[in-house]
Amino acid sequence: MDGRRKPHFLQDDRGFYTTSYGPFVLRSAFQPIFSQDAQGHLTIEAFEALIRANRGGEPVSPGHFFSIVEPEDAVQIDTLCRELHILNMGRLERKKARLFINFNPGLFDAVADIEAEVERMVEVALRAGLRPGRIVCEITEQGGGDAAVLDRLVNGLRARLFKIAVDDFGADDSDTKRVDELKPDILKFDAAWVRRFTDTSAGMGLLKLMVEQFQERGFIVLFEGLEEDHQVEFCHQIGVQLMQGYALARPEIVPTSFNERFPEAQPDLAMGSVRPAAAAPDHGEDSPPSFAASFSPRPYPQRRPATFGKRVR
Repeated sequence: MDGRRKPHFLQDDRGFYTTSYGPFVLRSAFQPIFSQDAQGHLTIEAFEALIRANRGGEPVSPGHFFSIVEPEDAVQIDTLCRELHILNMGRLERKKARLFINFNPGLFDAVADIEAEVERMVEVALRAGLRPGRIVCEITEQGGGDAAVLDRLVNGLRARLFKIAVDDFGADDSDTKRVDELKPDILKFDAAWVRRFTDTSAGMGLLKLMVEQFQERGFIVLFEGLEEDHQVEFCHQIGVQLMQGYALARPEIVPTSFNERFPEAQPDLAMGSVRPAAAAPDHGEDSPPSFAASFSPRPYPQRRPATFGKRVR
């Protein structure tokens, strides 16, 4: 962006990218997001991008790293992480999977900055060999943000064929208002909220009703933070379209093992279709097939419960 240094990326011998901020080396980690067919077979539909930092060869937690970023560098680092993830997604050799990346509108204070950022994302996506329709922009906290900037961000991303997701939905009044205003393609239910409500039959009944209502409105529903097998099975029962969590797969720093563990099906091997109750419409010819497109299903893996850690980017 104007007035900021040009990002510097290094490629390793396999073509994956790293970058840096001061003494910190920054890498991409991807966590798979799965769909599940009627028989419980899993297919990778997308990856959530997470940043991994280290200093002097020692890992630094994402929360600690972002807490020490200088305020005047916040927008630059936000942009740097998105570009790093997009470039690395282009190296994964997946033809259909989408990439979830984060946007915090509160970091931007001018419409002009938003417009420049959207155009820059288009350029980086094309450089990585990705159609904008394969990139899902998660709208995170908006505290104190300018409503005009938020509106321009969402409309600008949508006009350039990027997908929109609302992150950390918890059914509070503010969350419901956010969904009504943004009309996202994908709705991500808050991980802690999902875990709490899957602990009781009444909570599971409420989740089932909410999923049905949102799907009737054309939203794709994603449950994240799944750490137990019974939560995955519950998603199957109520028709949640997308799932993410340690019970399915942990994040891996690129290059990942996911191509070997969950290879992408070739078109002539497609055997079935994923079972969504509804799918949000794609915007334009630049978009890939919807999450309901046919893929070769993968066997349902044997999973061991894992301790859930707070998800920090």
